[in-house]
Amino acid sequence: MEAKVDENVTVSHTDFIEDTKDRHGDAMAVGTVQLIDHNEIVLIPTPSPDPRDPLNLPQWRKWVITIILSLFSVISVLMTSGMGPIFQVVEASYDFNPKASDLMTYPTLFMGIGNLIAMPMAMAVGRRPVFITSALILVIGSVWCAASQSLGSHIAGRDIMSLAAGQSEALCPLIIQEIHFMHERSSKLAWFSAMQSIGTAALVISTTYLVAGLGWRWWYGVFSIVSGVVLISSFLFIPESLYHRPTDAFEGTVHVHHKHGGPDTAVQATVRHRVELDFVRYKARTVKDDLKIFHGKPNWKAATDCYYRMAQCILFPNILWVVLMNSAVLGIYVVMVTEFAGILVAPPYRFPFTSLGFVQGGQIVVSILLVPVLGWGGDLLTRVMAKRNNGLAQPEYRLIPILLPAVTVVISCIIYGKAGSHPTDWSPWAIITTFNAEYFGFIGIVLIGFTYSLDCYGERAAPILVLICACRGFASFGISFGVTNFVTKQGYEGSFNVCAIVMGVVSALGFPVFFFGKKIRAMTMRFAVDNEVTEI
Repeated sequence: MEAKVDENVTVSHTDFIEDTKDRHGDAMAVGTVQLIDHNEIVLIPTPSPDPRDPLNLPQWRKWVITIILSLFSVISVLMTSGMGPIFQVVEASYDFNPKASDLMTYPTLFMGIGNLIAMPMAMAVGRRPVFITSALILVIGSVWCAASQSLGSHIAGRDIMSLAAGQSEALCPLIIQEIHFMHERSSKLAWFSAMQSIGTAALVISTTYLVAGLGWRWWYGVFSIVSGVVLISSFLFIPESLYHRPTDAFEGTVHVHHKHGGPDTAVQATVRHRVELDFVRYKARTVKDDLKIFHGKPNWKAATDCYYRMAQCILFPNILWVVLMNSAVLGIYVVMVTEFAGILVAPPYRFPFTSLGFVQGGQIVVSILLVPVLGWGGDLLTRVMAKRNNGLAQPEYRLIPILLPAVTVVISCIIYGKAGSHPTDWSPWAIITTFNAEYFGFIGIVLIGFTYSLDCYGERAAPILVLICACRGFASFGISFGVTNFVTKQGYEGSFNVCAIVMGVVSALGFPVFFFGKKIRAMTMRFAVDNEVTEI
């Protein structure tokens, strides 16, 4: 699955670096790419002439893949994190056993563990077998929980299910990233997040009615059936997306050196001038090939390398900041989602149980705003800024829109805290609006953090996604244990003022990342570029 150009050529990244330096002077930093050339958008990574290259999939197929991945994420997030509105019913069925809270707290921990296990496996055996296995485990876990006869069994079933659900956080975005080009990455990931959020919010609303009518066991039962449909769809329509490319491909120009003489050539693809598919030296994509579970022999060294790369990447200042931003905003969301039901059902608001699901319905509106504002908007801003910079795109352009979700989170914390402490002075809409506004900040920061990191270090996509998702999962798990005591001691206003300060400080660290990002990328380049040479 290597990117092939000609059977008598070698593709080298070293020469590309020198060429780039000659043409652009200081454009040495990894992640700085020629996105616009002669008013045409350059395709990054450069697709190969291989019909089996996932970048060469037709757009309709890419949309099918994105929709299936979104459905998997919807069910995963709902089953692991959507129990909030019905938790009191589940807790009552176990006579309010204090250990019932483990049903809510442990899934985030096991989602993080799932990422740490599955992503290195995906590097070794491919994305397709890991994803299909995860979809199967999700079905098994759902049935397990529905049929559980004790609290311990129920907790164990949710933990196993959460191991698979973790793939919605890292593996799904990785697959989407691998089948799309840089100039469309933000919008496609935004569509993925929007479909996930809209679907989850809609099902959370229906959850309270489903449980009220059929009981919580059928909540698992119904969605185990849906998970089965997702499993079958995954097997039929999601191909392998792992495809090894020369380092040059991530910079937008593959340099070809002829072994047996002839001038060197540079292969660059644009939106208008794609690489012509070669059906002579490459096999055509077939249904039989797509349905294969495994493609090639496992590369176990790639799995161990993934852990090694994670240890390296967490030391990159810009990636560490992205991890901190993700952890902080998720931690705040955990506090809000844990407390909003208690505030709204108590006097003076007295919300009925079946109405709690509608509170999260605002996430539908938030998700609809996400696509044009941060999805298309982020891609458009990058293209506009690249045009103003002689066609060169810097990953830091992606960070400009992060101001909106960051400020939104800080303001939401302050208002949420005041409304929680002084409910008689505030409308319930203060809680509902700020809760959903914080969710906008959460998915916005996640989206921008992903796209920025992938633009910086394309060859380190998998370990970086694992870092972000696992670290924020562990942070969420730790925070969930101390939420009640934290709010009890500090009060709503005091605790959310602390949250606002933490978010403000972490967000402020983004300014040096933005202004010194290029130097950071130049400094870390030796650890983030493989300098692979592809010989054909």
